[in-house]
Amino acid sequence: MHHIGVGFIIASFVVWVIPPIAPFLPFSTAAKASIVAVAIVAAEIMFWIGALLVGKEAASKLKKYWDLKHWRIKRRLSDQTNDGEQFQDGSREMTTMKK
Repeated sequence: MHHIGVGFIIASFVVWVIPPIAPFLPFSTAAKASIVAVAIVAAEIMFWIGALLVGKEAASKLKKYWDLKHWRIKRRLSDQTNDGEQFQDGSREMTTMKK
């Protein structure tokens, strides 16, 4: 059941690709709006079914992992190294370590 739940959660994130693509499809405006609405509802339903199957803790970890804010914070932390000084304008000056 755990693998099925993870599959539902991953599929829900894949379905979120549909709303940004829908305006470029060759359908009427009403059909495009319906496609977007159905995609959003389906993605939410799939996510919550998957969350019920994998458990609350696993679902929150997966959601946090795929959150774009988490990726930005992770990238900022990896940019902060001890190999140089960072100035206010964002530039860095490399310093040499003395033995």
